[in-house]
Amino acid sequence: MNLATFDLNLLVAFDALMMERSVTRAGEKLCLSQPAMSANLRRLRELLRDELFERVGGGMRPTPRAIALAAPIRKILQQVQTTLDPSPFDPRIANRRFRIATNDLGVVLFLPPLCQTRRHCSSGITFELLQADEERAFELLESGEADIAIGPVSSKHDHFHSVLLYDAPFACAMRANHPLARKVLTPEEFAGAPQISVAQHGDPVRVVDRILAEAGLKRHIAFTVPHYLAVPFLLATTDLLAVIPTKLVERFGATEGIVIAEAAFARLTVPTLMLWVSAANDDSGNAWLRSTMLKIAADYQVEHWTDERRTGA
Repeated sequence: MNLATFDLNLLVAFDALMMERSVTRAGEKLCLSQPAMSANLRRLRELLRDELFERVGGGMRPTPRAIALAAPIRKILQQVQTTLDPSPFDPRIANRRFRIATNDLGVVLFLPPLCQTRRHCSSGITFELLQADEERAFELLESGEADIAIGPVSSKHDHFHSVLLYDAPFACAMRANHPLARKVLTPEEFAGAPQISVAQHGDPVRVVDRILAEAGLKRHIAFTVPHYLAVPFLLATTDLLAVIPTKLVERFGATEGIVIAEAAFARLTVPTLMLWVSAANDDSGNAWLRSTMLKIAADYQVEHWTDERRTGA
């Protein structure tokens, strides 16, 4: 390929297509008409000898070749931007959409303080929280669709930068007038009570399962749900119990009448990490986002979570 004749604007078009997964939306982002954006995609396909994007339903799915190109092209564009405009990112005047890959718990924890942060930013600063488990979060980072990812990480992630935000405490929760409320649960009582299980990577109840297995016990799982956010509302009207983040009990304890119950096993914590790709390490906008999330995590005062909403409090 002759770089002297290669239109570098096509890289900008490719990046927009990766972000938007739509010719129309990518064109709107770049202030181009739909025919002009389609022409860019056609030229990219010819130059790179790959379809790059395939139509699926109402959107476009990147090919393996496009996914492999996404992060390097994003890095190139960020380096060009930094070189030509070395001034630091200023959220008071900037126009940028930040995409954060996280699970439903991350949405509950970070959306309210992000709303407060945005009050001090320009109207051009927007946040998009993308639902993602661990595997999906890695995919979104690698493809450039997410600026950062936040959540529990159980597998190796050496190709990402990461920092610990906090160790999220988990505890057994139930409604305040549950038959087992206001007592320390024995392993037998805990294992025998019908429970809600959350099917997410990083859920700490596997540790509880090992503790119970050593005593010859097994939890009575009555329901399995995909999200933590559903659990407080289910606990409020049933005799079920669940091991959930204590922050959820703090948030919904008063309105839903749920409390933390003492159990015979040790309280659990789950490391919550923030991850980003190397290409974003020197991007001042991404650095601002990371520092913002670190400040939010520090303001949560995690060490106080375990004192919230105890039985009999």
